[in-house]
Amino acid sequence: MASNDSRSYYTRGDSFTVVASREHIEHALLNFGATDVLFSQRGHLHAIAFKACGRQFRIVLSVPQSDEHPAVHGDPLPSGESAAKTLDLKIRRFWYAFALSTDAKLAAAAAGVATLESEFLANVVLPGNHTVIDELEPVIASAYRSGQRPSIRDGAPPQFI
Repeated sequence: MASNDSRSYYTRGDSFTVVASREHIEHALLNFGATDVLFSQRGHLHAIAFKACGRQFRIVLSVPQSDEHPAVHGDPLPSGESAAKTLDLKIRRFWYAFALSTDAKLAAAAAGVATLESEFLANVVLPGNHTVIDELEPVIASAYRSGQRPSIRDGAPPQFI
């Protein structure tokens, strides 16, 4: 049963290790039919790459670091061992949340609500080894700065009846 706090202990991911969440993500992708699932790390950046449905995908995640979000809900700044425990908790919650989001995307694709490509569109690897988001972020930023609609493709947008 939930306490007065509307968030449940388990739904925050407190009880899941990073390893368990990563293994869950890998198994979920493999069960969906993905191949070549790889995890890599460079500093605080982590990447998950996989192939599925004739496409390559790469998701780059910036995992919380000790200097990010120093206080939780107005709590005083943690120090020493407390800071390490707080950071560990944030990282575990981060990976758990990513596992949940991956499950939701795969469930939507499996049910036909969406396609795998639409659910992970930002993470599709294009020729030249850049992802869709790598290519579109500067275009979107420029459009907002200029107030002009960007020209992303040839032809008119699709018409809906």
